[in-house]
Amino acid sequence: MSRTLFWYILKDLLRMFLFASGVLAGIMSFGGLLRPLTEHGLSIGQVIHMLTYFQPPMTAYSLPIAALFATTIVYGRLSADNEIVACRSAGISHLAIALPALVLGLTVAILGLLLLCFIVPIFMLKAEKVVFSNVGQIIVNEIERSHQLKMEQEGQSVTVFAQTAKVIPPDPSRPNDQVVVLGAPMFVTYEPNPDKSADAIRIPRDFYIAKQATCFIEQNEETDELAFTTVLQGGAKFARTIKGMEGGVETSIFSARGQSQVRENTKFMDVWRLKELLTDESSSRRVRKVLDGFVTNEQRDTYLKWINSQLAGEDSQARLAGHDDNGDVEYIIMRGKAVTALDGDKLIIGSPTTDVTRPVRVIQQKKDGQVLRTFESQTIEITTTPDDEMGVMHTGIEFNDAIERIGESLTQRSKARREFDAPMLESIKELPKIRTAKYDLTNTRLFGAQGKALARERMFISNTVRSELHARASFALSCLILVMVGCALGMMFRSGNFLSAFALSVVPALVCIALIITGQHTCENVPRDVTNFHNPFELGRNLIWSGNVVVAVIAIGLLGRLQRQ
Repeated sequence: MSRTLFWYILKDLLRMFLFASGVLAGIMSFGGLLRPLTEHGLSIGQVIHMLTYFQPPMTAYSLPIAALFATTIVYGRLSADNEIVACRSAGISHLAIALPALVLGLTVAILGLLLLCFIVPIFMLKAEKVVFSNVGQIIVNEIERSHQLKMEQEGQSVTVFAQTAKVIPPDPSRPNDQVVVLGAPMFVTYEPNPDKSADAIRIPRDFYIAKQATCFIEQNEETDELAFTTVLQGGAKFARTIKGMEGGVETSIFSARGQSQVRENTKFMDVWRLKELLTDESSSRRVRKVLDGFVTNEQRDTYLKWINSQLAGEDSQARLAGHDDNGDVEYIIMRGKAVTALDGDKLIIGSPTTDVTRPVRVIQQKKDGQVLRTFESQTIEITTTPDDEMGVMHTGIEFNDAIERIGESLTQRSKARREFDAPMLESIKELPKIRTAKYDLTNTRLFGAQGKALARERMFISNTVRSELHARASFALSCLILVMVGCALGMMFRSGNFLSAFALSVVPALVCIALIITGQHTCENVPRDVTNFHNPFELGRNLIWSGNVVVAVIAIGLLGRLQRQ
């Protein structure tokens, strides 16, 4: 093939390829705006940013169809104008005529692989952050649509129900926080459950209600995690275990945390980040959350067991030093005839029978020994949450059916609560250093729900990372294979019509893309319990590559048929 003929065909291919890629990328960019526009609402500025960030990813995703379209229409026009016949009469084979298409296919395949591995993840992440930057409006939309919102408090799920929600201007004292006002809200906390899946059964523990609540939302710039501080107006708290309304406790502030709206998605990671996840599973946010939960639970259990060990006999007492609104204080817990029991995330100290009345006595006193108040309670519940940064245990003592004495004043309370920060024991401080990610990932001490949760996340991360790498390579290779199919189809069907070329090019391209997506979803389909589960990665990987195999067989068959002619 002469150089003149080669460049003549290649220039036509490049011109048509760039035109098709630009048009498809533009259409796909606007199509990508539909969902965030309808679900979250975007400002004009956000729309402009989204269109800008969508261009590189959509250009990459349009490459296979654009390349196939270009080769089909260019070679179809050459065939329709009998230029292919002229080349054949000059002794140029069909394979030689297809050489410009092969060069285009190789170039597009390499370009597509580079875009998918390094450029597309960056811009997809930026676009995702633009969508979720307006957290307040997203919460309002979620409340208006479903009247509920899911968050976390001390590692446990929290569900927020509200009738109305609206965004208001930020408070001058907290200019970086977004503010949402909730109408008739109810916050529901749940009993601890090691099963963190979406469909797990959750038993309510406490209910917080109010006429209105003002929610201040702070977003961490590095992790994108959300911190909710909600001020309740006319708020009250009720426990599920207390009958009727007698368990109400006036409360003004409810705090919770929310996960980053920007998901840990392999589509937002470049190839170096994917390699890091394969070599170090603990760098994954999902696995890290499970491992941190192990350490937090062990710290909590260690502290509660330490308190329980001090209350071994009827005459024993536990002394808990700490800091609260009154400064440095000490809580002296006297068990009396009560019994102790560890129940999940709390230590319960209470009367074994109804015959024993208020056996538990708790004295709150200052560091110098001045008594602030005394409680005589039927039962008390001690909960605690470790805070490694501050080196304290956020501890709460909840009194049920208690008599509170302050000086000479006696007050009967169906429910009361005192909170303080206790210094961490040295053994608890050392746990994060001992229970490292490597320790938990290689140690066989994990079993039951903990072991199942970790095994599930490890399989999920491994499958998603490997399937993403295979999908990117398969998608890039499909550009080369589809170009050869388009070249053969164009020469065979002798049509330079745009609609005919588009119809011929879309079908094999969609087959490749559909099988790649199906394969990825198959790899990610991991159940909660993987104990006796067969890893679907091999099946998913085969599906990812099967589209290219089928289209490659078609390309070889078509080119072979042309060569025989």
